[in-house]
Amino acid sequence: MSRIYATTESRFFCTRCGHEGICIRRKKGQDREGGHLKKLYCLSCKEETNHAEIREIGGYSVEDFQKEFELGRFIDGNRVPINDLLECSYTKCPFNIEGRCWNANGTYNCKYRPN
Repeated sequence: MSRIYATTESRFFCTRCGHEGICIRRKKGQDREGGHLKKLYCLSCKEETNHAEIREIGGYSVEDFQKEFELGRFIDGNRVPINDLLECSYTKCPFNIEGRCWNANGTYNCKYRPN
């Protein structure tokens, strides 16, 4: 006899291209925290890449992912920890979030950023 488990749906966004990937249903108790990175096949990139997990109640939203993705916090599909980000003293820079430069992947050539 089959059992019916309560599940929650998680959405995944590719850390390489930013597109939404395949949704996965997880059993209660096997949930991961919001923002968890999981390797999945990306339908846009046509290869296996890390995807950020977004849940309804996870504290990590689509807006949070888009902010991290647009500011360049992902390098080779991995999120750079905040403590590893360079310190930034230029307060008017759009990449300066709480004194750290979130442009970890170097997509923006900032003249205030040390080489």
